[in-house]
Amino acid sequence: MRLTKSATQIKKNDPRDLRLVMAGQGISLVGDAITALALPIVAVDLLNANSLDTGLLGAASTVAYLALGLQAGVWIDRASRRRFLIAADVVRAALLLAIPALYVLGVLTLPLLIAMQVGIGAATAFFQIAMPAYLPRLASGEQLLKINSRIVVLGEGAGFVGPGLAGGLITLFSAPVALVADALSFALSALSIASIKTKEPAAPKKSSHSVAKDLREGVRALWARPLLRLITLEAVNGNVAFSIMLGQSIIFQRLDLGFSPALIGATASAGFLGGLLGSAVAPTALKRIGFGRLIFGTTIIFGFIEFLQPLAAVVPVELRVPLVVANFFLGGFFLLTYIVPVTTFRQLVIPDRLLGRVMGVNRVVTWGIGATFGFAIGGVIANATNRPIALLIGAIMQTLVPLIMFGGARIWKHRTIAAAVASDTRAASR
Repeated sequence: MRLTKSATQIKKNDPRDLRLVMAGQGISLVGDAITALALPIVAVDLLNANSLDTGLLGAASTVAYLALGLQAGVWIDRASRRRFLIAADVVRAALLLAIPALYVLGVLTLPLLIAMQVGIGAATAFFQIAMPAYLPRLASGEQLLKINSRIVVLGEGAGFVGPGLAGGLITLFSAPVALVADALSFALSALSIASIKTKEPAAPKKSSHSVAKDLREGVRALWARPLLRLITLEAVNGNVAFSIMLGQSIIFQRLDLGFSPALIGATASAGFLGGLLGSAVAPTALKRIGFGRLIFGTTIIFGFIEFLQPLAAVVPVELRVPLVVANFFLGGFFLLTYIVPVTTFRQLVIPDRLLGRVMGVNRVVTWGIGATFGFAIGGVIANATNRPIALLIGAIMQTLVPLIMFGGARIWKHRTIAAAVASDTRAASR
């Protein structure tokens, strides 16, 4: 059958453009790693934040998915995805520059910092929905799996440098000043994306459908595919559990374990190093182990690893650093070994015209609901009991729920991504 002009006929796999994407994201993720450490340090050291405050700060970074995520998916499908990426980077750069400016002026407060985080999170929501929807317009087939892996490899490598750099900048200067480096990274990311020459398919004519109708189409596309639905539901649980850990980890290390900012940065770098290795081996592991068995095994192992950090609260002092470093390093390794094939599966199982909307729905339920709730409930649990208990509850959720969900569905029966895509496509067409 002869194909009409469509997204599949747009030239893809341009090496120069793929390098621009990888370089831009690598640089940007250095800044992300700096912010992930610097903002909680600003809150704890300069604004006297407690566990609930750091939980709210984390929730502020993802709450925009609830307010904007669904609409963002529709808008991204209706326009140039590249333009959304550039705009998101520019907004994040501007907001991050505003934080040190407010600090220098002496007017930075905890509520204002949380408000700034909401704005940064809103721009990030658009970026995180648009990027996976944009990548299939630059790469196809095996090259798409490779580009997903390489972007994660470069990002994790940059992240390995980021926390250590953040710890050094915070020690030498201050946490707000460290955010300037993050703002610069987003500016460079915007420049790299703006330099891409591969043309996108022509934007569809102005839709006669309402936003609500387009949203329903995106929800149906996700829900009609059993494996994609299962992975999405488990991701909600995973993000609740992981965000409990993220929201309490830095304050736990800082106040309960007595780690310095430089040491906290070093433990985070261990996580990025593990992720770097995990993303690098993911394509090979996928071929040798199989898609279903790989995502089942890595999810369960990751859950068990999450018990190491709360364990650090009750072991002798000399074992605290090794346990936390092992938690971050091994956790990063197995998490990224899981994320690379799952991301590729999600990109391939959904038609291009629906990809923005499905990514929007996915981000709303996993980050908007899952992560926001996890950050907030982690703060509540830690304030009501203590931080190790909150971390322990997150680890239990991270282990038992996927064991039940993935095990009950016998997810290991899906040998390859192609087989999983074919299975879900058949189910959706019934």
